[in-house]
Amino acid sequence: MRTLYRELERMTDAPITVHRALACIGEEPGIPASRLATRLGMQRPAVSHVLKGLVVRGWIERRRHEGDQRSVQIHPTADGLQILRATSGRAVGTLQRAVRGLSARQLRELANGLAALLALLPDAQPSPAASPAATISRRGVNAPRSRLAGRT
Repeated sequence: MRTLYRELERMTDAPITVHRALACIGEEPGIPASRLATRLGMQRPAVSHVLKGLVVRGWIERRRHEGDQRSVQIHPTADGLQILRATSGRAVGTLQRAVRGLSARQLRELANGLAALLALLPDAQPSPAASPAATISRRGVNAPRSRLAGRT
């Protein structure tokens, strides 16, 4: 992951925290700062600092909520969306390269660990047939992992 972070930072001359925030804003245009802070696992003052940097770069804009002028919504700008398009898929490629180096045993362990992690997430109760371990065993170790490849 450090390789991915360094690549993103080099491409855009921005720290990874800025990319994480921009990705969240791109996924949920109009997100309030408080929800962004929760999604990033950051304190609100730190998120405010990141947002100022995004505004200076021209990647986001803050808009007052039409129904409640006290509320501010955060939206990506055209430049911010362009950055997201230019950097999308980088995590997938990095993870695919890393996974290719794993043995069959390591892949099974990874799949089981992911299934356990996903089971702990809210609203994410995968069925046994859809678990990563079942997917790997059905396709075989060296089969393409397109189902997992689209997730970042």
